[in-house]
Amino acid sequence: MANTPDPLANNPAIRQWAERFYSLKAWTMPDFPDPVNEDVDNRRSAALTELNKITIPAELSSGARRSLAGGRKALKKEILSADEAGAFDKIDSDISDLSSQIAEQLAVAAARDKAQTALAAAEDKFASVRDSLDQGAFTYVEGLIKAAQKTMAAAVTDKDFEAVETAAKDASSKAEDANTYGLFFDNWTSATLALINPMTGGTKDTAEAARGTQMKAAAVHSKAGDFGAAKLALEAWKSNLGDEGDLAEALSFAALMDEYMAKTHDRCEFILGSAVPDAKDFRNHLKNAKKKGYKEQKFNEAKALLQELIDYSSKDRGKLARYMRGFDGSLKADEGFRNALAAADTKQKFKGNNDPAGAQADLKVWEKANRDLMRKSHSKQIVKALEKKYDALKKVLTEPELSDLNTTWNDHKLLADADNFDKKTGAPQYHVKLNQLFQLEKVVDDRREMAQILTRHPGAADYDFHKPVADAIAAQKYPEAITAVPAALALLRAMPGYLTAKKAAEDLLAVLPDDADVLKSTLDDAVKAADLTARSGDPAKAAGELQTVLDNADFMDLVLAMADYRAKLAKVEKQHDRTKKYLKLPAAESKLDEALQAAKDRAGTDKEYGDAFLMLDTHEKLLKTVKPMATARFQVQGIIGALKRAGLEAEKLDPLEVRVASAEDEAKKPDFEKARTAFDGIRTDLEGLSNEAAEAYEMLDGVGSNAGHSLDRHGPDVSDEDLIIRLKTGKPPNAHSDDERSYTGASSKFHSSQDWLAGREIAAEAALAKGVDITETEMTFSGDPLTDPDESADFTVEHGRPIDKAYIGHKKHVRSDDNGEPISDKTYESFEEVEGLTRAYVNFIWEPELLPAETTDNPDPATDYPEEKAQDNADYVAKYTTRHGTAPAKIPGRWVMMQQYPVADGWDNETKTYTNGNPGNMIP
Repeated sequence: MANTPDPLANNPAIRQWAERFYSLKAWTMPDFPDPVNEDVDNRRSAALTELNKITIPAELSSGARRSLAGGRKALKKEILSADEAGAFDKIDSDISDLSSQIAEQLAVAAARDKAQTALAAAEDKFASVRDSLDQGAFTYVEGLIKAAQKTMAAAVTDKDFEAVETAAKDASSKAEDANTYGLFFDNWTSATLALINPMTGGTKDTAEAARGTQMKAAAVHSKAGDFGAAKLALEAWKSNLGDEGDLAEALSFAALMDEYMAKTHDRCEFILGSAVPDAKDFRNHLKNAKKKGYKEQKFNEAKALLQELIDYSSKDRGKLARYMRGFDGSLKADEGFRNALAAADTKQKFKGNNDPAGAQADLKVWEKANRDLMRKSHSKQIVKALEKKYDALKKVLTEPELSDLNTTWNDHKLLADADNFDKKTGAPQYHVKLNQLFQLEKVVDDRREMAQILTRHPGAADYDFHKPVADAIAAQKYPEAITAVPAALALLRAMPGYLTAKKAAEDLLAVLPDDADVLKSTLDDAVKAADLTARSGDPAKAAGELQTVLDNADFMDLVLAMADYRAKLAKVEKQHDRTKKYLKLPAAESKLDEALQAAKDRAGTDKEYGDAFLMLDTHEKLLKTVKPMATARFQVQGIIGALKRAGLEAEKLDPLEVRVASAEDEAKKPDFEKARTAFDGIRTDLEGLSNEAAEAYEMLDGVGSNAGHSLDRHGPDVSDEDLIIRLKTGKPPNAHSDDERSYTGASSKFHSSQDWLAGREIAAEAALAKGVDITETEMTFSGDPLTDPDESADFTVEHGRPIDKAYIGHKKHVRSDDNGEPISDKTYESFEEVEGLTRAYVNFIWEPELLPAETTDNPDPATDYPEEKAQDNADYVAKYTTRHGTAPAKIPGRWVMMQQYPVADGWDNETKTYTNGNPGNMIP
């Protein structure tokens, strides 16, 4: 979803009302003044009347609502404080301005909502098609989306948002055009590979080179959004063929193959693996179609085979195949069943009557007439065909039905294995119950959602909407439970909305003034009535009725203020806690906590939610200063630690530590601006020493090891072109030969050696805190995994500041396999450029020393052993024991940093956040 612009930040006309409110300094509203003179009193009364006509609509953004509400409050104070009639001339003008600004903001809000909807649709559309686009089309549509996002971020007026809406809709349309071209591009890629495959020698080389040329030419057009010209450029490759019509035939075959794989293949595979009698006649159709198309270039014959397979794999035949899974193979011993099966085969036969639905109906008639045989068959089929389903189901069911499932299944299986198929005392007695238990699979997701609602909203349990399901499950009345689930889930889904409205009403009751008896009574009655409606089984109606009361002008301003405050508090608290994790400076943290607590007290104690919102806004701005300082300090600490570990000379280290101590003093005051400037300066000045230390660490790690390649592949000196080459070819930036390959889905690099060095040291210190000292040179080993030391330590370092850029692969290249069939390669045709990544993965591993070349007396005197490398401690112990006849007391070795690279997985390049949650190994 696109970033939502903040009118409070972007619109000076809105911000002035917030600043006007702040400029009053005093938070308390003055009492109504004593009479001064008639003119002043009349003007005051008239001004208050006009001001009271102004409400702050819920449609506005929270920032605009609170700013305008603050301005309204400021005007009220000015009205009550004015003691001259002339002062009301400006006050009246300001009231009119406030009313006009609200009207303008309503228009802005409406336009903003439309823009957000259109932009979200464009983003979703691009996300759904981007993996089908070549690099040109990808870049073109991505550019349209980014342009619309940039316009959205800066939009202030309704005209601005209308422009965003227009641009977003255009981007969606162009994304669809790009996708249509992308589908053609895929077909063309497969078709041309099939046509090139049988070529040899210079003819093949020429065709391949021409293919690459046409792809580049097409990419130029698609990058400009001219997909028609791009298609023509690809089609021009047909001049490399003896018969130019061959390309059209190949394209037609490729399109049909794509259609088959997308719409029919899964059902077809199921049918071909079933007991449908003539399935064997079609099992080689796909293989033969591929052979004729990709190897022999007989595209029309290949299409005919594919089309016959598509026609054969009808939905009715799929249903017949699924139904026939219920017949156990032992039934074939019965002549009646063989006759029924033969008749069904005749009726369903594709090259005959082709009536699988009729065949299924006939078999059901036979099934009803042969209950005894079917009980035996079903008993065996349940054990044979449903065992995997049982294994899957028992992982998702909970108690008490899980125990019932296990018991019933085991009892049934014992009797089936003993060939006891008596209806009352044998395996069939459990058929009905097992069928009911297996039906619970249909409502697993719904019941999980019910449980999640009850967990997130514990108050919902008091309304007992889940009870019919729980009671039926407890009584083993599974059909009743399944029937009850939809209604129970629908009621529970309505509960969060009702509970939210109820909480808002109850909170409002608690903060209404003591003299507002009428308002309190009205709201209290509404809460009680809504609760009766909810408990009678209509929480949605209860929420609506209660919200109608809350939307009354007498309540709405305070309700909105409370809602805005809580939303703002949740956001600011998250930023506050994250900043403190980097800060770890008690004096400064105390000041931040005090500021946040003051805002919370203003709401919790004083019940002034509008004031508290604006105080949170101020605190949020403070955090935007503190966090960069804290993250710079976090990195500087890591770099200094790394330099100490590397043994930097005192004459170089001491001046740095003096500067760090001075910056620390500024942070403790706290003077965050000065501290930020100081730490940023130190970090910048550490570049040269960081370069030297990083290279020294890498060189040491790489001696006799596969480690020591992080800087070469991800360091700041790696070029963007190198990163793209790795993504598109697999060739890493530090390749020792042209054919070396290291494939990746995201090719990335650090902005600076400071980022790299800080990450290494921060991870090393985190490892030490977990008992892994990377300076160790020997390790004990008993072979007991419960007591032996770890041989690896990995961390995700969250730097909290941009450390990297990356190229993320999307559409993979396609190549021909040994059979000429097009398959996805490990490299990428298209990629996305992202930047601002904040996380890096760091991995240390323990490497045992080389076992030396030596002569021992094991197993025979004067046995010579060459120098050997052990893969891990267990391997070292095995090799050492072979040489010496006993295990070593200690294992010599060292810790090396095997990997460090920026993390691109889960990165949202627009919001500059990770969307996949925090890994368990993340620091801080």
